[in-house]
Amino acid sequence: MQPLKVQATGVLLFLFIPVVLFLFVRHPEPIGASLITGVVLMVGHRLLARPYMERVLPVKCAWCNRVPPIEGGEMLELRSGERLIQARCCPSHRQPAAKFFAFLDSWRWMLRAGIFLPLLLLLVTLAALAVGAFGVEPPLEEVTAFFKLAVGLTVNLAALGYLFVQGRSPAAVPFPVHNFFLLGVRNLLWVFRFVGVWWIWQGLRYFLV
Repeated sequence: MQPLKVQATGVLLFLFIPVVLFLFVRHPEPIGASLITGVVLMVGHRLLARPYMERVLPVKCAWCNRVPPIEGGEMLELRSGERLIQARCCPSHRQPAAKFFAFLDSWRWMLRAGIFLPLLLLLVTLAALAVGAFGVEPPLEEVTAFFKLAVGLTVNLAALGYLFVQGRSPAAVPFPVHNFFLLGVRNLLWVFRFVGVWWIWQGLRYFLV
């Protein structure tokens, strides 16, 4: 398996996510088309990203995304639903990966609420605006700002909180597990930090200024 091809494919699959977020957060006109396109991409992404994860599990470090991991790599057990996944890690990267997934498992309800509830509210608001429901214009800008603020806080909690917990295996992954194998967890955490801080700033500026 060619390292450059594996990593480039992961990046391309990851780009589905910012495209979907752009459609939901910037919601270009017509809003109904943006909403439908975003939902279709979000659902279809799983059909491509899941097989990719299956192919790279034995060869790519789940933490640093290196292909192949440093010789003598170690396996990290993760639970996705009823399935047990064997994720490969470089020897020095198993511990931070185990800590991160243990944190997701321990804080799963707060993290899910911080992402899925604001997302649901945003999608319902977009749908209501697209079909003209309720006879009034939904507060789309307020809901979008709240979505950014809530998600920004949540992903930064995930990006920092894992530093203060003990790793354990297996840990249950409360989100679509394939997304963590596109860029590697370490790279994904930097995306969380930068985008999350920017969204926190945008959300606070909207409500406080």
